[in-house]
Amino acid sequence: MATQLRALLTDIYGEGGAPELAEKIEARLARVTRPTVRESRWAASDVVLITYADAFRNEGEPALQSLRRCLEKWLPGRINQVHLLPFFPYTSDDGFAVSDYRAVDPPHGTWADVERLSQDCELVFDLVINHASSAHPHFRAFLEGRVPENRYFLTAPHGTDVSQVTRPRAAPLLQEYETAEGPRHVWCTFSRDQVDWDFGNPAVLEEFIDIFITYIEHGATWVRLDAIAYLWKQIGTDCVHRPQTHAVVKLLRWVGEAISSDLKILTETNVPLAENLSYFGDGDEAHIVYNFSLPPLLVHALVTGQGTHLSAWCRGLPDLPEGCTYLNFTASHDGIGLRPAEGILDDVELGALVSCIQRFGGRLTQRRRPDGSLSPYEANIALFDAFKGTVDGEDDWQVERFLVSQAIMLSMAGVPALYYNSLLAAPNHLAGVEETGRNRTINRKKWTMAEVELRFADPAGSPRRVLNGLDTLLAVRQEQPAFHPASAQRCHAIDDRLFVLQRESDGGEQTILCLFNLQKDSVQIPRAALGLAPEGPTLPLFVQGTFEADAEHLTLAPYAIQWLDITPKP
Repeated sequence: MATQLRALLTDIYGEGGAPELAEKIEARLARVTRPTVRESRWAASDVVLITYADAFRNEGEPALQSLRRCLEKWLPGRINQVHLLPFFPYTSDDGFAVSDYRAVDPPHGTWADVERLSQDCELVFDLVINHASSAHPHFRAFLEGRVPENRYFLTAPHGTDVSQVTRPRAAPLLQEYETAEGPRHVWCTFSRDQVDWDFGNPAVLEEFIDIFITYIEHGATWVRLDAIAYLWKQIGTDCVHRPQTHAVVKLLRWVGEAISSDLKILTETNVPLAENLSYFGDGDEAHIVYNFSLPPLLVHALVTGQGTHLSAWCRGLPDLPEGCTYLNFTASHDGIGLRPAEGILDDVELGALVSCIQRFGGRLTQRRRPDGSLSPYEANIALFDAFKGTVDGEDDWQVERFLVSQAIMLSMAGVPALYYNSLLAAPNHLAGVEETGRNRTINRKKWTMAEVELRFADPAGSPRRVLNGLDTLLAVRQEQPAFHPASAQRCHAIDDRLFVLQRESDGGEQTILCLFNLQKDSVQIPRAALGLAPEGPTLPLFVQGTFEADAEHLTLAPYAIQWLDITPKP
């Protein structure tokens, strides 16, 4: 144990930085009580809800208690994991500028509320590891020139050439702060209020190891490493995906598994596919990574009615290391990342996607390239409104189109994740954008319990139709062995108007054929193209639209969803 820990630290800091820090980490681990471990890392019933702790509020009640009651009422038994977006005291970016990593923001509740929620489901905590709020006590001490905090944040001399640095934002990278030592230029990857830690200092890593362990002690069974790709900086490089960054991920995995063999590391790297997959390492880094290419390709397929790129991408997904999987999602607190579509959609196709999103009320966030030019980074829109129509304009198929997007996500190999505003069929929060001046606010509306009740009051209204559809999809999905995250997946190339997926459970006890019509005309498919015998077994598990089958064909209604159990019968 000690040898492996020292080897990991040597990869980060060299021989000199390893022994003392290793002793401190070992001492911290010795004080940990081991949590309960479930039987297997993944299950067919796994479904993550991505939500703010205060997404649902009830007057006179801590927000975490309101969230728990909301889940019990509207999706009982359907959600097995809850990703609590940062619930700590903060100053901006809806929680991602953390001013105290070890406290629960009082309006949300207490650690006891967090731990009670952990008794109902697994919890995903955010480790906002790249940066802190400029109001963090350590940064205040940095500004005052106090030791040791004066070495906790990354600075660079004024005029340093940072043109090679990969940027997720258009704002200046180096921000000037007045300190006791005079003006200093602090590295700010995301915003002036989000100041980057200097992980070249082992004391900073020691601090975050302690925070990481504290989260596990308070009930985290997953830890999401926010913006991890930008962690390690080295002037003269692109400062993204550095070897030391990967070594830190390996170290955190090692520490987590030393506490619980069931702990899962989720890395957040909104980058093209090959770069994203690098965070699996050799099966020794992340246990699970976001399937970041899925949201832009899925929206493109449904607004164009063409699944060519979605299907080709799906067929090209590589086999993953043993025990590793994808987090499949369609919406989150951030926008729809466009970089993961690079190399898949060409400039014209990407332009058509962006144009359609803007037509439906969305916004566009830019990033700055090394040559100083701007390029699209993410599209900001409430996902339900992204499906108001197609490239031909708005129509009456919004609910059906949206449910197709969710059903595709729920069908793919990996663990599915639903965003809280998707459950509500939430529209663009344009008033919020006007209020904050931030594009991402468009999909971050928070609700009172009374507002939630009102949205679901009309059984024929879009929100209730969406909730009912999702509830049924989840109920069916969680009972099918073929939908286990590790079950085999095959994507068929049959018709560009369709997305066709086949899942088979380990051991072959169940095979499910998943058929999705991506456009508003019916499509007829020859049974032979699907490998089905005439009048062979096609037991419908879930159908949106009508289910029609004869001896030679299956027919998919507009925006049909068909999950068919085609397991050969003995």
